[in-house]
Amino acid sequence: MGKKDKNSIVDDYKKIKNEIIYDKVNEIIRNHPDNFIAKMEEIGFEYFEDEVDYEEIEEKKAKPENQRQRDLVAYFENKKKLSKKVFESYSEEKAAENTNYPLIRKYFKEANKNLKALLLYGLDKYPGKIDLLSDLSFFHEFENILDTLITYYTQACINQEDLETFSELATDFYYATFSDNYEAYYALRELFQPETDKRKIIDFLIAEEEEADKEASQPIQF
Repeated sequence: MGKKDKNSIVDDYKKIKNEIIYDKVNEIIRNHPDNFIAKMEEIGFEYFEDEVDYEEIEEKKAKPENQRQRDLVAYFENKKKLSKKVFESYSEEKAAENTNYPLIRKYFKEANKNLKALLLYGLDKYPGKIDLLSDLSFFHEFENILDTLITYYTQACINQEDLETFSELATDFYYATFSDNYEAYYALRELFQPETDKRKIIDFLIAEEEEADKEASQPIQF
């Protein structure tokens, strides 16, 4: 066997090994979002925390760049009252091509009470709106609003008639509450009768997670 052949075999081995590690890391992060660092350390990874918080630097520098953003900041800082116009400004900002994410994000991280009120206002007006539910889930990372999150996600899943969207909602619900040890799939399972389409989807999602947990528990073969 020539040197070239040996190098090719070594390269293939390294590629396969890296793919296995990549898949394993993805499984750990997906199945253990609340303590993935500890789980990764269990299989030999060493964690180093980045001392520079680049997001925080961005957020400190962020300033409103147009009237819509100025209106939102005024609302978040108690200089405007919640209204349909304020909500529309928020929706337009999120949908804009050049959304000022650092500006908005810092109010999430502050668990701004006016931002929470705006999200709930939107969900009451547009129940089950996925982007608002995602924002509420993000807000939950900075203030524990588990009961509220469960209420809005559960109602969204009950009301949603499109099965593909229902599956997406159920999955989002599961991951939004997983770190709180809330079993969203099993809670939803109790709401739908056997053999119904929604129950079949939930049963499938449960089976998928159980299989993923089983695979994640297997040691990496080097």
